[in-house]
Amino acid sequence: MKVYYDKLSKEEKEKVKLEFSKENDYKVYKKTEKIIVFCILGIIVSIASGIFDYIYRTGILNYIIDGFLFLFSVIVFFRMQNIKKNMLNKFALSKKKDK
Repeated sequence: MKVYYDKLSKEEKEKVKLEFSKENDYKVYKKTEKIIVFCILGIIVSIASGIFDYIYRTGILNYIIDGFLFLFSVIVFFRMQNIKKNMLNKFALSKKKDK
């Protein structure tokens, strides 16, 4: 199901983001962006480590650790994206009701 924020045009989305940057919740929004960057780094490191483990034929425990890092990073990445979208959607709906 699409949320209200997804239905907005590109210009309206930019306007909502600009207005949201002046709110108190914007700090939380920025922190979710930082967590997303760390998740992307975690995914890259887990893939690189998995390739390294394959090339040098390390033990099965290393593969398991790489898999857990990859899985955890992907789950947190999508969860943070969902949180960001929900925050913007709530803000856009509150602005819509105010008008």
